[in-house]
Amino acid sequence: MHCFRTRKMIVDEQVAEMNMEAKRRCVPVSRLKLMKEYGIEPWTFVQNLGDTVFIPTLCPHQVRNLKSYTKIAIDIISPENVVECFRLTEEFPRLPQYHKAKEDKLEVKKTIVHDVDFVVRSI
Repeated sequence: MHCFRTRKMIVDEQVAEMNMEAKRRCVPVSRLKLMKEYGIEPWTFVQNLGDTVFIPTLCPHQVRNLKSYTKIAIDIISPENVVECFRLTEEFPRLPQYHKAKEDKLEVKKTIVHDVDFVVRSI
């Protein structure tokens, strides 16, 4: 997929402005459907050396790496989402053996065991 270069906004605004024609050429059909039916428009920005990007909780996101990188992520399991996290964990075995998302990176069960242990020791 090819994206056309367009003017960039300053880093503080966290979004690189693209005209709609450029976005149409970069956005897959399923995302175009989201834009049309639900008014959800993707944000596109370029992260430069030294920039930090914070993705809000529960905000779906997709990353395209143009160069090698180091990623530091903190995944938080909120009490409101424990049930959903368990549901997702149960889906992992159904994925094909070499599927990219097959690995349980969140480790919900292990996290809960450690949290309960912490609470018990604190009492």
